[in-house]
Amino acid sequence: MNAALTALLHNPLVWRGDHLARTADAVPSGFPGLDRELPGGGWPRGGLTELLTDDEGIGELSLVLPALRHLVQGGAWIALVAPPHVPYAPAFAGRGIDPARVVVITTTQDKHRWWAAEQVLRANSAGALLFWPHIVNDQRLRRLQLAAQEGCAPAFVFAGSVCAAHPSPAPLRIRLSMDATRLRLDVFKRRGSVMSRPLLLDVRATAVHTGGESASTETGNVKLQIIGRLPVQRPPTFRRYYPVGAPQARIWNRALARADEVRRVPGPDPRGVIRPLTETMPQELVSLPP
Repeated sequence: MNAALTALLHNPLVWRGDHLARTADAVPSGFPGLDRELPGGGWPRGGLTELLTDDEGIGELSLVLPALRHLVQGGAWIALVAPPHVPYAPAFAGRGIDPARVVVITTTQDKHRWWAAEQVLRANSAGALLFWPHIVNDQRLRRLQLAAQEGCAPAFVFAGSVCAAHPSPAPLRIRLSMDATRLRLDVFKRRGSVMSRPLLLDVRATAVHTGGESASTETGNVKLQIIGRLPVQRPPTFRRYYPVGAPQARIWNRALARADEVRRVPGPDPRGVIRPLTETMPQELVSLPP
């Protein structure tokens, strides 16, 4: 084969119709089955990824958390622009993402949201961008795609499924929905061949291993990791007595323990000496006949 043609075919912007585009600049998604369907084996850097769904809380954020954990552990920070709800820091920490590495940007006007998202990508200082625009149009998407191409951070845009009927400059577009207890992914645009069938993922089975036995099972083309049952967290019981001299003494409430140890000593009445009423009344009132 001609050397010039060989070099052209290895260009990541050129691919065969029956193969996925070749690119080494991708972030593993954490789902082996999904990585096999994505060009480069993961979420693309330097380009937009549209995640389209009409429902909230079906696992759209859990889908990208393994990749975010990989980036944060490498020292990057994550930018969330205009999330629909206040992010729950303990949930990020439970998935291995340091909440201190997550920056949340909120604003009331949609044009300011687009401006903030574009500046995050052009600054090229964030490890990833997660963006929830209120209104999506082609012009703003193109500006955001150009800003993403200038950097190397994956950019995720969350929007409604109605946007799937409109063209978009994003190189990767995925429609999300629920199928029983699993998340259904319909990759209807990617740099490569058309995806033959939707992909089903159990995104809630990727929690960070915190102890206990773990097992693996195969569901279709997706390998799931089942985490052992976590111990039940019960609130501590507060008691009025404490085994102060016991070898395994535990004091739940130091203020209460202090109150138990200190005995109240009776003292003089702060109101002074209480005298009979007849001693405080005028003498003429006391000597009046009944």
